[in-house]
Amino acid sequence: MYLEKKWNNNYLIKKVLNKKISVNIWDFSIAQDNHLQELSFKEFEYIKNLDSYLKFKDELFNKEILDNIYKNTIFLSNTTIQNDSKYIDFPIRFIYESNKTEGSKIPFESVQEIIKQKKYTYKVKNEILEVENSIKVWDFINNDFLFNEANIKKLYHILTNWLIQENWNKYPRWFKKVPIVVNNNTTSSPESVPIEIKNLISDYKNNIKLKNPLKLAFDFHLKYEQIHPFENWNWRTWRFLLNKILLSNWLLPMIVFESNRQAYFNSIDSAKSWDKKKYYKFMLDQYRKTLDEYWKK
Repeated sequence: MYLEKKWNNNYLIKKVLNKKISVNIWDFSIAQDNHLQELSFKEFEYIKNLDSYLKFKDELFNKEILDNIYKNTIFLSNTTIQNDSKYIDFPIRFIYESNKTEGSKIPFESVQEIIKQKKYTYKVKNEILEVENSIKVWDFINNDFLFNEANIKKLYHILTNWLIQENWNKYPRWFKKVPIVVNNNTTSSPESVPIEIKNLISDYKNNIKLKNPLKLAFDFHLKYEQIHPFENWNWRTWRFLLNKILLSNWLLPMIVFESNRQAYFNSIDSAKSWDKKKYYKFMLDQYRKTLDEYWKK
């Protein structure tokens, strides 16, 4: 996906965490699997010896899962190009699963129609808008989004634009103004949200080169949930931000599957005491499931 092709000296090169990994290919058959496998192997050998990788591995129940995920995702990302049908169709599956996790009833086929064909055989207007807004957010995080407070608010606004709440009001464009309790757990007070979001973004930027990208994404996701900056729709905004971090670090995006919805919420609750092992296990299992059920097929 992110390869630099050096035709003049027959080298295939990929930049990984500021280090260039290269393979001498000798001919013009750079798309052959054997070249990409060699490149992927060299990339994995470099990554698995990084301090950030080893530290994250030490925090896991199943330490082998990280190796298995990286071996698979590196090769799959090297063989996936941005005009590949799988890459183009990924947001359809992601949006379907994300909205379904929050109670949407719209069928997968209707999500497909709305995104690819702009058709509306499905009749529930709010759920159609949820899909239309979600694909706009996907485009936003892949193009103009930068990690700052204004863009997080903009992401939320795009996601909720023109939607109607149960009280028939539109969704507000600002951070929450009232205290929010989730599963009997208090979240950050409305007064503290701006500074906590600012600190979260600062922490993310300071740790880009220090933390493993998966740990970086999962930790951001968890802390964002604990802040709960908006009165509603936080869960959906988290998952977009999660994938923005993965994509920014040259990893394939992931899905949190609706069939694992309760385990998802339980894993986040288990991390409230800052024992994150169950949470990391769940998120890595979902990442591996995404590779198996989407990217490998």
